Amino acid sequence: MKAPVPVDEPQRVAALRETAILDTPPEAEFDDIAVLASEICGTPIALVSLVDADRQWFKARIGTDLPQTGRDVSMCAHAVAARTMLEVDDTAGDARFADNPLVTEQGVRFYAGAPLMMQDGHAIGTVCVMDHRPRELTADQRRALRSLARHAAAHLELRRYAARVLDAADRLRELDRLKDSFLASVSHELRTPLSLIRGYLEVLLDDGADPDTARRFHAVMQRNADRLLRLIDDLLLVARMHEDGLELESTSADLSELAFQVVAASRPLAEHKRITVVEHTGTPIAISGDPRRLSQAFSHLLFNAIKFTPEGGRIAVVTSGDDEPVLTVMDTGVGIPQADLPFLFDRFHRSSTSDLLATQGSGVGLTIVKAIVDAHRGTITIESEPDEGTTVRVTLPRALP
Repeated sequence: MKAPVPVDEPQRVAALRETAILDTPPEAEFDDIAVLASEICGTPIALVSLVDADRQWFKARIGTDLPQTGRDVSMCAHAVAARTMLEVDDTAGDARFADNPLVTEQGVRFYAGAPLMMQDGHAIGTVCVMDHRPRELTADQRRALRSLARHAAAHLELRRYAARVLDAADRLRELDRLKDSFLASVSHELRTPLSLIRGYLEVLLDDGADPDTARRFHAVMQRNADRLLRLIDDLLLVARMHEDGLELESTSADLSELAFQVVAASRPLAEHKRITVVEHTGTPIAISGDPRRLSQAFSHLLFNAIKFTPEGGRIAVVTSGDDEPVLTVMDTGVGIPQADLPFLFDRFHRSSTSDLLATQGSGVGLTIVKAIVDAHRGTITIESEPDEGTTVRVTLPRALP
């Protein structure tokens, strides 16, 4: 009979895998536990058994060459499900085990197993003993078996702690790498517009520019000044998000009008790249939110679409409100590699496409978008295929009547 599935099965399996012990070579600490269990209980078979999702694997074994068995024939799985010591004096006379291959084919007639209990209360395996004849443990043997199980669990807990420390160290190294990349990106983002503004100012101050040239120079300086202000605003917002959370000034707003205004503001940049932007935002859609923050989020999405869409491409911005208010931005750009999709909203993350194309950006745009959408109790999804394009959908709650 197959053992019942523990009520904490997902957490239990996760705790086992956090130990990083499955399929590792033999170790003296666990081999010694199996030897002691066999000698103290006087049985020819002793195991340190770990019960995974679909198998039981033996970290240490005495008296058998089997490295593992299926979970459906595991006797230890019954002890794990019960979370207490299991002793079966005669397996052939127990309905749970009478037709078990370990009994009918391997001749196992006695079983006793003490569960390996982790500090968070999850049972992940056993220290167990088996014999080829029916029998019964003494009280001292039962106490010793439980003690050995606690000893093995302590070793596993130390392994889990060590694995967590190593994982934390890896994350810290990755954060350091991201920080260095972010600082380099921000330095470039600040230096480029400042250099352009300084260069045009030097030309204008030489008094050699005619009025038409001066107007063009002023327009270039204005665009770069706006770019600097947007970058600084983004960085300040990210800092406030980290410290105090995102505050909103909510009011009634029209999603379609917000999207229309963002498209209008972004159109000159799209036209400069010869990208066609079409918008379908005619029907008013009432929402409750912070228009300034939502416009900031929508601007980031449209700027990303423009940035990653090659010359001659097409971008569509659509609002709909049949079921709930939705803004959709679709482009025919270079797309996003599947490996990057889970990390797009991580702070300072720049996709491999960004690095390959050497596009500008600090890596906080989508982090800001996600924070703004979350603050409005909305959702955002991104679907993309390399060389085909990207579709972003932002769903927001409808305004209360």
